[in-house]
Amino acid sequence: MIKPKTLLPGDKVAIVAPSSPILASNLDKARVSVEALGLEPVFYPSCHLRHGHLAGEDFQRAEDVNAAFENPAIKGIIALRGGYGTPRLLRRIDFEMIKHHPKVFLGYSDITGLHIPLNRLSGLVTFHGPTAYNQTPLYPFNPYTFGWLKKNLLSDSPLGLYEAPAGEPLGALKGGSATGEIVGGNLSLLTAALGSEYEVDTRGKILFIEEVHEYHSVMDRMLMSLELSGKFKDAAGVILGTFHGCRAETGYQDKVDLPLDTIFKEILAPYEFPVLTNFRAGHVSPQFTIPLGVKVRIDADMKTVEFLESATLRD
Repeated sequence: MIKPKTLLPGDKVAIVAPSSPILASNLDKARVSVEALGLEPVFYPSCHLRHGHLAGEDFQRAEDVNAAFENPAIKGIIALRGGYGTPRLLRRIDFEMIKHHPKVFLGYSDITGLHIPLNRLSGLVTFHGPTAYNQTPLYPFNPYTFGWLKKNLLSDSPLGLYEAPAGEPLGALKGGSATGEIVGGNLSLLTAALGSEYEVDTRGKILFIEEVHEYHSVMDRMLMSLELSGKFKDAAGVILGTFHGCRAETGYQDKVDLPLDTIFKEILAPYEFPVLTNFRAGHVSPQFTIPLGVKVRIDADMKTVEFLESATLRD
């Protein structure tokens, strides 16, 4: 995997909006968040645009991503927010060019749609973590979120052992241990790319999955899409994140969804790999930043995740 350069205080970082827009009045909150990291935000045109549920038309959002990677003055790229829209950009992103201009790339949720091909096609380590506009009541910056974000982006040391937020220990669905590169992200985006050249490669890897605001029955269907596509068969292990707002649908023609833990057990039980639960990344606060593409060791018996290598390189 190609590792981007470690960010330094004062570096310029592009803020791009490959997914959904935000209100113009909230752009200042995004600026403050980035400046708190000691970085200088440069807002690209998509941050100021709106095209229905998208932050501008496809060509503009993709152009911003390509331009930010190619611009030598820009040292890193942070998504403004998630939402919807990244799959519409994939044929417009120059993944070959990005191989030759590796930079820190940060975001989560819908940004999973870009993490997957950046990891697979560009061979780039990317960062599943807070977006620039992360200051909402549900997902605010806090010392835990901020601290792990800085350790990822502004340090060239391995993260080492994952430290859970207070009161949120890791759990285990299946025991055992495994080592491999960590990949994955939001379940909806993992399934959206199946059958395309942009789908996740799980062969020998640790697959991380998280989701938000979906019915259990819908999640069951998406997990089965991964299963039928061989994504679990090929994996070395699975880390289940948080599933904020995911709930059972009841009352529709007497349908009552299975509990989520039952769904996970029934789908993942046939496999020999370890499965950890309650990894606090994604749509949750406090939020851990995951360097996607680095080698990790998971031990479901000891309930540990250890990041074995650095995610960035210092000059």
